[in-house]
Amino acid sequence: MSDTASTTLPIAADIARPRLLPPRVLRGGADVGRFYSTFIMGAGFPAVAGMLFFGWRALAMLIVMLAVAIAAIHIWRQIGARGRQLHLGHGIWSTLLLWLMLPAHLFNTATPTFRYDLWPIPIAAAILLVIMLWLLGGVGSGRIHPVLVTYLLVVAIFDPLLSPASVLQRNRLFTGDIASAAPPAPPAHAYIKDGYLRTTHLNGYDALQVEPAQARLLSFTSGAKRPGRSWLSLESLLRDEMPPLEDLVIGAQPGPSGATCAVALIIGGLFLLYRGVIDFRVPLLAIIGAYIAWIALPIPVLIREAGPQWQWLAFRDPVNVGPAKAITLANYEIMAGPMLLMIFFFATSPGLRPMARRARVIFGLLVGLTAAGFQLYLSISFGPYLALLIVSLITPMLDRFFRQHPLV
Repeated sequence: MSDTASTTLPIAADIARPRLLPPRVLRGGADVGRFYSTFIMGAGFPAVAGMLFFGWRALAMLIVMLAVAIAAIHIWRQIGARGRQLHLGHGIWSTLLLWLMLPAHLFNTATPTFRYDLWPIPIAAAILLVIMLWLLGGVGSGRIHPVLVTYLLVVAIFDPLLSPASVLQRNRLFTGDIASAAPPAPPAHAYIKDGYLRTTHLNGYDALQVEPAQARLLSFTSGAKRPGRSWLSLESLLRDEMPPLEDLVIGAQPGPSGATCAVALIIGGLFLLYRGVIDFRVPLLAIIGAYIAWIALPIPVLIREAGPQWQWLAFRDPVNVGPAKAITLANYEIMAGPMLLMIFFFATSPGLRPMARRARVIFGLLVGLTAAGFQLYLSISFGPYLALLIVSLITPMLDRFFRQHPLV
């Protein structure tokens, strides 16, 4: 009798005692928290670069967005079964991604430069992001990236207010105020001709107000630009109207908080590759596909008063373009826009990329080709993100096509 009781009581105690659910584990043995903490460390490189060139407002905007997103996650966790799928690490990582896509001047009140109070925009974006996380599912449950949808909705509503125009001077890195920008006339001319590192300091201002390189590129490649003289060639654009390429490498250009410094984005992507959380096939094939598109797709070789003169495979025109200018244009395209941010930190997301390795080759090429075309003719600021959102919709089809079938 005593033996029966001794064996029955522990069983009853085990049934009565609630069991803790094991932590969710992803492929490779890493749980969700460690997985997203690795991504956050990789994004730290472009985040620090953005704070250097856009100042304390960039840091303040990140802190406010994270605080709002964390509070919203705790609220939306209480709503239905979808709320229980929300993961705090995933929410923090998604908020950091959204911050990287937004310009630092949004954390600003009305000034002579900006007629409106812009600070509600990042706060509303953080709340909208949590709603998208709730609607589109928790970690790894959907093929539509909630950050992409949130950003495109913000662009659709506030597009004219999202255009960046300033970068801090060298003597005011991080400590300067991006809202205290010099007029665009003399400093902008010197900046375009001499570059960021050789531009002299302008007293009385923390930042320089210049037209972003991406705006100059898009107006030319889309054929919308009209020449100030009788004609404008690609060589004239690259020589006279674009900043030195090294300025885009270090991130000394007006732009989103985390998408301007090419070297920081590449280092962050290599860190993720080293930690084994992304597949090298997606970024490598995406970059190759983008360069193929930029070299092969038609671009204006000359813009006259009557309109642009378009040409496919423009590198074959040795007079107006040539291989060297075509490659230089492609280098400006990949560094002036958010292409590197999209390739390393979005296209490699487990929810978007296909499961099969061979499918990832096709996926990467399609992302690069489509994003490059959208960037040439539609928009440099949001074209790559829209292209990835469209291509990611065919990921289930790629998974079915490349699914491994049993031999017997």
